[in-house]
Amino acid sequence: MRIAVIGAGAMGSLFAGRLAHEDQDVCLIEVSGAMIEAIRGEGLRMTGYFGEQIYRLAVGPADRYANTFELLIVFTKGMHTTSAMEAAKHVIGPDTWALTVQNGIGNVEAIEAFVARDRIIMGMTNWPSTMIGPGLITVPGGGEIKVWAANGQATEKLETISCALDEAGLNCKLDPGVEVAIWEKLAFNSALNSLAAVTGLTVGEMGDRSQSRTIVFTIVEEVVAVARAKGLAVDADHIRNSVEHAFANHRQHKPSMLQDRVAGRRMEIDTITGAVSKVGAALGIATPVTTTFANLLTIVDGEVSRV
Repeated sequence: MRIAVIGAGAMGSLFAGRLAHEDQDVCLIEVSGAMIEAIRGEGLRMTGYFGEQIYRLAVGPADRYANTFELLIVFTKGMHTTSAMEAAKHVIGPDTWALTVQNGIGNVEAIEAFVARDRIIMGMTNWPSTMIGPGLITVPGGGEIKVWAANGQATEKLETISCALDEAGLNCKLDPGVEVAIWEKLAFNSALNSLAAVTGLTVGEMGDRSQSRTIVFTIVEEVVAVARAKGLAVDADHIRNSVEHAFANHRQHKPSMLQDRVAGRRMEIDTITGAVSKVGAALGIATPVTTTFANLLTIVDGEVSRV
């Protein structure tokens, strides 16, 4: 397949590299000059789980490309999804498919303004990938991907794309109930990212304090309540166990919102914590702690935007 990965960050680079490893025709769409220069000069470099790898891939802004792609894999942060798709709309044809395993919710709706829902695949992934520097990532362990059609209909193309990801070593599974997995990850991210970004605590430090543990698990409970009001059979115990595992095994990790705040970048609020607050309000489900953190994060994010 002719594939464009939009966003050459930690996750986009992982997917692009692994697909290229299996001889897929992969290009990277990226706006960062430093990232483009590094990948053009030294290749896309990967260490860790898959060993030491270097992939020579085409990379550049969307306007570098002229022909349409068979598949777009969107790996921007949620607040950049619309602008990224707008920039890439000239490479979207009537047979182009789009895949999103981005964090949070609302990305399918943003992509749908450019690609018909019957050609959108949605899902989640728990693959770990960390950017060490421009064009260099490390993959500290294994993971999986769960995907399904955004319109709920199984197709041959859905299976083809899933198989390509699986053959790339990314452990991709077709899961008609993937929305449950998306919301379970949303609960995990809403809790840990929100508290970390406001307090500056690492994952281990949050787990060490009774006060922070109370906040984290309260947010989890609120997200679970909203998901169940939507008719999704999310597993609260599974989410709690995932959080406890993170407390014990990812102690030094700084969640992405905290990393963004420290770096002076905008945070993914509207597709994570803020999204839960809005959906809860629409369904009449109270989310006082989640909403308070969404408001706090929005205030902080506004300060970042003015810098």
